[in-house]
Amino acid sequence: MARRVEGYGKAFEELTRELCASGLVEEAYLVGSRARGDWTTSSDFDLVVVIADDADPIDVATRVRLMRRESIPLDAVVLRRSELGDPVYAEMMRYAKRVC
Repeated sequence: MARRVEGYGKAFEELTRELCASGLVEEAYLVGSRARGDWTTSSDFDLVVVIADDADPIDVATRVRLMRRESIPLDAVVLRRSELGDPVYAEMMRYAKRVC
């Protein structure tokens, strides 16, 4: 598994470029171990996708899933802009790295 996951950096970058250019999202952040810098070769990619308050999070989550190439090991959380400041997400966003 470790060998399989470690080679996905370029595919993740391509996914985030496509996502950012799509107009679906307002912002996107890498979070989790890869954002903190303590990831291992078996760590997945954790992505927070911020959308407009009037956008449909289920629709955006489905589109993100369809954009995935090569079965990138990805956990994506889609949040409306108004949810971003919620204390529930504060720890997750603590070390967030903006990708767009």
